[in-house]
Amino acid sequence: MRDYICTVLENRPLSGELYVLKLHSPELARQVKAGQFVMLKVSQSLEPLGRRAFAVADTGEEVLLLFYQVVGKGTLLLSKLREGDPLYTLGPLGKGLFPKEGQKHLLLGGGIGLAGLTLLGKELRAEGKKVVFVYGGRSKEYLGMEYWLKEEGFEYLLYTEDGSRGRGGLLTEALRDFDTSWVVHACGPKGMLRALKSLKTGHRMFFSLESRMACGWGVCLGCVVQTTHGYKRVCYEGPVLPAEEVLF
Repeated sequence: MRDYICTVLENRPLSGELYVLKLHSPELARQVKAGQFVMLKVSQSLEPLGRRAFAVADTGEEVLLLFYQVVGKGTLLLSKLREGDPLYTLGPLGKGLFPKEGQKHLLLGGGIGLAGLTLLGKELRAEGKKVVFVYGGRSKEYLGMEYWLKEEGFEYLLYTEDGSRGRGGLLTEALRDFDTSWVVHACGPKGMLRALKSLKTGHRMFFSLESRMACGWGVCLGCVVQTTHGYKRVCYEGPVLPAEEVLF
């Protein structure tokens, strides 16, 4: 982990408030593993003071790809960056990574949570594993990352709560079509993860957790979650934890 000065290569809107950010940083790109994240310094001033955490959605030989939703002042400032701008990027962060045992893997991403799973899909496929994505959102405007799934050639299912794209309903319904030989990895809103856990389908299941973070490396204790083994830090022991350990 160290602080890198990355260069913005691309920063553009996809749909709704969803943006894609591409950063140039050869050294950092070579280090990142699926499940890890970075902390971005979105402002050179003291307002906002803290950095913002984002999952690394993909990496190339010299680049990192991130997706983010504009939801507040920090992400609004991030959306103003242009090609060539420098961006302080702390990473890679997170020690709790996805296990890869098993031959078939079902990756469930709710909204922006898909960004926490995309790199995992590429790593699993490179190992010869079977991978299927399930991508869900409130409406088609929340499925802007579908282009990445198409470009990468993954098999995927779409769900929208209002039925405007793909299957109507919640993505949790997809589990009915996959038996317990599939390992499930999920990232998304807490309500979605809670619903998945309550289904008690018998699948091996792992959650990539989202949480507000101040430091990103386990010092401030601002991102702790309760587990069956006591409190754990999402940024340090996580962000990936076995579903059966997480207490909502």
